Amino acid sequence: MNNPIQCLICGTSDSSVVAKARLSGVEVYDLVRCSACQASFFLPMPSPSALAEHYSNDYTFYKGDNFKAQGKGAAFAKKYLAHQAQGKLLDIGCASGDFLAGVQQGSEWQVFGTDINPEVVASVQEKLGLDVRVGEIENVGFDAGYFDVVRVQDILEHVPEPLTFLKECRRIIDDKGTFYLSVPNGLADAQNLVDYYVKYDSPAFSGAGHIYFLSFASLKLLFEQAGFCIEKTYSYNFKKGLRSFSVLPKSKHWQRDLTPPNALQPASNQGEAHTHKQKKRSVAYYNFQFMKDEFSRVSGIHTYAQDFMFVLKPF
Repeated sequence: MNNPIQCLICGTSDSSVVAKARLSGVEVYDLVRCSACQASFFLPMPSPSALAEHYSNDYTFYKGDNFKAQGKGAAFAKKYLAHQAQGKLLDIGCASGDFLAGVQQGSEWQVFGTDINPEVVASVQEKLGLDVRVGEIENVGFDAGYFDVVRVQDILEHVPEPLTFLKECRRIIDDKGTFYLSVPNGLADAQNLVDYYVKYDSPAFSGAGHIYFLSFASLKLLFEQAGFCIEKTYSYNFKKGLRSFSVLPKSKHWQRDLTPPNALQPASNQGEAHTHKQKKRSVAYYNFQFMKDEFSRVSGIHTYAQDFMFVLKPF
């Protein structure tokens, strides 16, 4: 008889293995799902060295000169920060820092960032001159209540201890501040990994580095425990979500991104970066793209969305 598996989110002992998965290394992890809160997660939890290997300098989101991200930052400032002439904004997991550069260009706000990759942080500091610190948010030394706005864009699903992470976000945000959090719908996000494992009887590759797959129920629990209440919710990326759940046919090559790199191409090509130089466009273009993304979000939490966005307030 198998020993019960305790959920890392709600603590109940009613979880089971639904698939096998990998990151960039050779270790294979169990993908475990809790039947109570519907969260899924890797077991064992990947080590710091395994995560560092995955988030190397070739990791997609570390590519700099991202004019789209800069334009998004400026448009974000115009819409969400204009009510206050000055303030302090923190972007956790800021990667290349381009979003922060855009906020700085579009407002009088002070901007700060963190990332776990020391080489990327050094590059941001040198190229953009921003106050970006290396390390986990719990260890970078910000004062309590220091920030008016904290932004976390697709980071929580990468964090080995999400409750500890969220509690630190609560500690450093002002009691009247706002927390903008975007996170995948964990049920949709995990489904392709499960489908790949069932179809090929082989571990799926979590290329984006997701190690948690958080349902709305598990997120609500985490927010409450961390000291946040939900002010607004949004859902988006419905077509991708419908494909994840096979309500719509999956994309033609859906399995390609889930196949471990060493099974997909010769070793001599592994790790090779394929990037292209972005074309810089007008401010009006980026404002239009930002507003298009905003209008594509639907208020509320919807089962078949691929992604959720939350506006949270401290309590």
